[in-house]
Amino acid sequence: MEIFIDTANIEDIKEAISWGVIDGCTTNPKIVSRENAPFEKRMKKILELVDGPVSIEVTTNDTEEMVKEAEEYNTWAPNVVIKIPMTVNGLKAVNILSKKGIRTNVTAAMSMKQAVLAAKAGATYVSLFWGRIEDMGYDAEKVVAESVDVFAIHGFKTRIIIGSLRQVSHINRAIRVGAHILTIPPAVLKQMAWNPRTESTIDEFLEFWAGYKKAQKGKKSA
Repeated sequence: MEIFIDTANIEDIKEAISWGVIDGCTTNPKIVSRENAPFEKRMKKILELVDGPVSIEVTTNDTEEMVKEAEEYNTWAPNVVIKIPMTVNGLKAVNILSKKGIRTNVTAAMSMKQAVLAAKAGATYVSLFWGRIEDMGYDAEKVVAESVDVFAIHGFKTRIIIGSLRQVSHINRAIRVGAHILTIPPAVLKQMAWNPRTESTIDEFLEFWAGYKKAQKGKKSA
């Protein structure tokens, strides 16, 4: 299993990389627009920082325009992955791009059948959106588990990314059902590292150590 960071914020990316747990990065137009930074400059900086794949999303639903954008983005760095929407036009673009050797990430998939179509079209990755699946009243855990099983049964090389992870419980469940990759927002990633019992235990140990050091210092001065 791999972990990607789902952000276009440079400081958040640097911090996550320093943990030694980040294998890649995903962005989308909404995430990038929040940064209020020049698009190309920001993407190239992220591509420079992240050793693994970095997903950059097209900003059109027209097949020809998707391909044009993808070809441009693909020249920016070797680790570029083009995010393509899960639509019929998107599948057409993925088919074209896969034949050109350009890696793709079919995004906003909400069902196993959509994930299968993405794999068949030649996608490198397909992103299932956990939180948004649950927003519709469906069982995201079941959708992801079925997708993972079907991909294994049929030998699809496409890797499944789980996005729209809004809380740690989503992450725990996605890991349990065998998700290939989790793309996690910085705030939720930080929650993964924290536990109140861990914090109180560490504080307890440090408190006892401080008492021990004080006692030892007293013995030396006696």
